[in-house]
Amino acid sequence: MDYSKTKPESIQYLFGNIANKYDKANAILSFGLHHFWNKKLVKELSSQKRKTYLDLCSGTGEIALRFVQSNPDSKKIILLDFCKEMLDIAEAKFNKPEMPKNIEYLVADAQKLPLDSKSIDLISMAYGIRNVKAPELAIREAYRVLAPGGKIAILELTKPDNRLLKFGHHLYLKGLLPIIGKFITENKKAYQYLCESIHQFVPPLEIKNKMQEAGFQQIKIKKLNFGIATLITAQKTDE
Repeated sequence: MDYSKTKPESIQYLFGNIANKYDKANAILSFGLHHFWNKKLVKELSSQKRKTYLDLCSGTGEIALRFVQSNPDSKKIILLDFCKEMLDIAEAKFNKPEMPKNIEYLVADAQKLPLDSKSIDLISMAYGIRNVKAPELAIREAYRVLAPGGKIAILELTKPDNRLLKFGHHLYLKGLLPIIGKFITENKKAYQYLCESIHQFVPPLEIKNKMQEAGFQQIKIKKLNFGIATLITAQKTDE
């Protein structure tokens, strides 16, 4: 399977089909490590000041939820995803008395954001850049809507550098993960797509280069758990 040829509508359908079991599957398939990765991302964006925060490819809202818990006084929270079923689950998580009311949910494409330029202070994008047809477009759009001095953090599943670990990682992705994914969600195809997208996606250094081309500065790459996940942070300097 050449995952890059998968149509956006097909990806939407895959995610919509597993939305109600997505969080459970993530916890099991990552052996709980995704909690550690998500925490690392949010820590990079935490701020004492009231900020406008955008969670791109928000999915079921796990990153945004963790961000709100760490930054309860945020000026505005925006969750954006192209899969309505995912956002419906995210909205249910925030539909509680103790949650802030300044939250907006947008079903939209990360490559064409329905937001004003320089209107966002902080952007997160977890496990999403890999699913975008043209990552460079999403990166440029993120740069456009980010205010001068703003910060972005991109978290993605990647391949480890160590040859032995890479071999074991490959076996897990190709062999076990689709089977376990099917058992949890009853959708093997979604996890075959996940495996291929991780296997075929560009290395973090290429994402860094695309970010530099878009105008981002102070770009840092942090490999997590020997490189099976990677966190990339960058800033938009004052203009």
